Amino acid sequence: MSNARDALLASPIAQWLGASVDDDGIFHLSFHEHHIGNPAIRAIHGGVVEAFLEFAAQCVLATASGADTVPQTVNADVDYLRSSRAEDMYGRARIIRLGRRVAFVEAQAWQQDEETPVAVARFRLRA
Repeated sequence: MSNARDALLASPIAQWLGASVDDDGIFHLSFHEHHIGNPAIRAIHGGVVEAFLEFAAQCVLATASGADTVPQTVNADVDYLRSSRAEDMYGRARIIRLGRRVAFVEAQAWQQDEETPVAVARFRLRA
């Protein structure tokens, strides 16, 4: 485990999100009322979903590269596929390409079924 991943897991944003990761590489976002973006439909705010996916991408890259610093996001592209519910969210990230300076990482988030994701994101991160 890298120092960067440890820093990410201990970061204030991870604490606010309630984000964690298990030994199988599944990320977990514990639902909190402050995550609600639209109270009329009780959906999790898109910014919370994006931050969760970015956290997952950075953790996966930090672990794979053994980085001592947190990978910095260069570009993010998020596709919101369906409305989220007021419940816990799960995610997974995988490295598409790891270059000398830049890495491409894809992450997806789901709630009840991994086969029906809430959002899919692609990140370009400074490796």
